[in-house]
Amino acid sequence: MKNYNLKVDSAKISIPIDYCEILNKDLIDTFQLDRTNLNTGEQTTTSTYTGEPFILNTDYGTYYKIWIENQPSGKGISETFLSILVNSKHLGADYFKGITKETVHLLYQNVMEQNVFKCTLNDFLKSRYTDTDIAFDIQDMSKEHFEILKSNIKGSTLYPELWTSTHQPKNSGIWTPKTPRNVKPRAFATPSKPYVKFYDKQIDFQTRSNLFAMHFDLIEQSKNVVRFEATIKNSEHKRLLKIQELKTFADLLNSDLTKIASDIFKRYFEKRKFVKRNTDTPMDKLITDLVNLAISKGSTKQDIYKAFDRDDVSRKSNHNLVSKYHQLYKTDKIKKELFEANEKSKSIFEFLGVEEQLKINLEDRDV
Repeated sequence: MKNYNLKVDSAKISIPIDYCEILNKDLIDTFQLDRTNLNTGEQTTTSTYTGEPFILNTDYGTYYKIWIENQPSGKGISETFLSILVNSKHLGADYFKGITKETVHLLYQNVMEQNVFKCTLNDFLKSRYTDTDIAFDIQDMSKEHFEILKSNIKGSTLYPELWTSTHQPKNSGIWTPKTPRNVKPRAFATPSKPYVKFYDKQIDFQTRSNLFAMHFDLIEQSKNVVRFEATIKNSEHKRLLKIQELKTFADLLNSDLTKIASDIFKRYFEKRKFVKRNTDTPMDKLITDLVNLAISKGSTKQDIYKAFDRDDVSRKSNHNLVSKYHQLYKTDKIKKELFEANEKSKSIFEFLGVEEQLKINLEDRDV
């Protein structure tokens, strides 16, 4: 089974205000909106605002938002936090490394360079986290293989009606949950129907983040890369995933992100069922069906070859069987493209833990 490197792609993190020294006083100053009567000159206060968020859109395609807010911190208790939207783009040229325990110091340095506030790296890592996307990248996946992966996902899920897939020049991917028009899947997701997406990273860069990708020379690196993303939505989702003990951003970065991604993905699945191909002629029906069945069960090319290359038959029979294998493979009665795509799908499914029969009722906790 191939391993993929999990990372945090984005999150909202919140640091206790007591850990921070505020440099940009706009975050905490009180602003008053007054209205003047032009006839009488009388002034009245209509609204009072406490603090303004720091928002920055850079000329190379990154975005910063930092603000002060109160959050519940226990039974009837509210505490003040400094919140930040962080994402892998804050790592610049190291974007594909993602936010990990090895790169979080670079994220910290980048945020500190905005001169909005100061805190130690240790206090930065003590932050809360929510609405957190975890991700991994699948390298060398052709457009054709990606289409078969989409088919394998829809063919295996317990809930195909909850998945949406598309293949367009400006958008190629598959995601869940399916939403009403003009509603974003992330906003529609719940802990029991979590947000999961596979998408073409090169198309995403070219259509949504071209300025950033061009600035840091990432377009070529994104070629034939499919990204998996899943969202840890909120504290209720953490409880469902049984990760309540991961209270801080440091806890999350030091945890088994692969298991978390697997537990999110498996909400939608039972045992994988890969794409099968109908036979071309009645004569090859039995052998082709058996081989396709072996493929659907996750057998490798070597496994199938061993079934033909037998030592419990005569030399002549063995020769005929091996010849039959090569004939099937060379004449595309079993398409190599499908074979290789299913091999890659198998690796992804196994990495995400979809191997055994899983029966999870998504309606049991529709939160």
